[in-house]
Amino acid sequence: MLFFRAQKKFDFEQPDWSKHPELYIIHQILEQRPDIIKLAEPCFPNIDQNNMIGRTGMTLEQVIRCAIYMKINRLSYRDLALHTADSKMCIVFTNMDYGQSFSHQTLQETISKITPEILGKINVEICKISMDLDVENGTKMRTDSTAIESDIHRPSNCSLLWDCIRVACRILKNVKNIFESITVSPYSKKTAKKLNYNIVNTKGQEKRIPLFKKMLRIQKRFINQVQQAIVLLQSASFEHESLEKNRVQYLDELQCLLPKMEQVYDMAYRKEILDEKVPVDEKLFSIFEDHTDCIVNGQRDVIFGHKVNFTTGKSGLIFDTIIERGNPADTNFYTKTLDNLQQNYDLIPRDFATDGGYASGPNLEQAIKRGIANIVFTKVKGKLKNKVSSKKLETMLKKWRSGIEANISNFKRGLNARRSTWKGYQAFQSFVLWSVIAYNLNMLASLLLTN
Repeated sequence: MLFFRAQKKFDFEQPDWSKHPELYIIHQILEQRPDIIKLAEPCFPNIDQNNMIGRTGMTLEQVIRCAIYMKINRLSYRDLALHTADSKMCIVFTNMDYGQSFSHQTLQETISKITPEILGKINVEICKISMDLDVENGTKMRTDSTAIESDIHRPSNCSLLWDCIRVACRILKNVKNIFESITVSPYSKKTAKKLNYNIVNTKGQEKRIPLFKKMLRIQKRFINQVQQAIVLLQSASFEHESLEKNRVQYLDELQCLLPKMEQVYDMAYRKEILDEKVPVDEKLFSIFEDHTDCIVNGQRDVIFGHKVNFTTGKSGLIFDTIIERGNPADTNFYTKTLDNLQQNYDLIPRDFATDGGYASGPNLEQAIKRGIANIVFTKVKGKLKNKVSSKKLETMLKKWRSGIEANISNFKRGLNARRSTWKGYQAFQSFVLWSVIAYNLNMLASLLLTN
């Protein structure tokens, strides 16, 4: 019986790598380069000499490997928790002990502690490995920008007002369990829900104005109730630990919600009642993901998220990632990209190709000053001209540049990275960078298998 158990354990720990050859190559890369794992040590100040993280019992290597496995296989944290307990491949790849598993809360808590700055450094090391293995030489670079969505619904003034009212009503009901003097009107919430439906299904601005006025009155009523609740919660204190914890929690939630409610009220009143054009900088697109920006790219659809600039080499690996707030022009990314390539890789590419959105005189001068031999923009205006050794090379680089669009499409579709499902701006950055790391490792493994 003991032999059967030992043999069963041995068989279980031997996955069939032939079905996942890329994962095996990634496993070997992480085994041979432990310095990549150690880059994340500053994110865990309480880590011990055995690289164990707190009372969770996870090692630093397990945290990194779990995150990579999750992104490559497009898993949620709940699915990852199931795989760490049930998947032969996952257990071996993540270096889990036999019978060891972690809840999705523990996995999310530990993985989320790794900051975007550290993730950027990890990606740089992966790209350096590709150069050491002669998969990439860094002589040709191309860059392009795209937009990645936040996890929000399509914003409108009526939907934002409804979000504020229903969230305020929910928190105030919780506060009422502590203070009976708090007034909460469920009838107002029901009325606001009906008004939201009527506004969406009413055509014509003149017919919508009376409905918006009613909605704004309800919003103002809840703003006053939230203000009163904040004053009451600030002045109170409880000896009972659980009550005091709830008081602090509800106070934080209401203090965070109040300025958003006031901003949404002001924005809706100016646009719907006064018919005033509200500047984008003064708009709020979600009370849940308030970092969300409005990205408009030419005549294409409006995307609510953040603009991301990718730079890839001849191999297709993403060497540099820049995530910016607002909706900056592509020309702003050009010099930053060259700075990052020089700082992170001590690299000055021989050829650098971009689309017409990056074309400007200062950018051309910067590239020439840094010693780039062939500088190509797919479209140039006025007196601006590409700097190339021959017309044939210019045509070739323009065609080669278009390949980055396939890289970005592969990145978004292959890793389900079109829309960030993680909450908060820092988590948004981490979501993108973890996806970049997984993409580069998978791409590097594929190239090594084919060579």
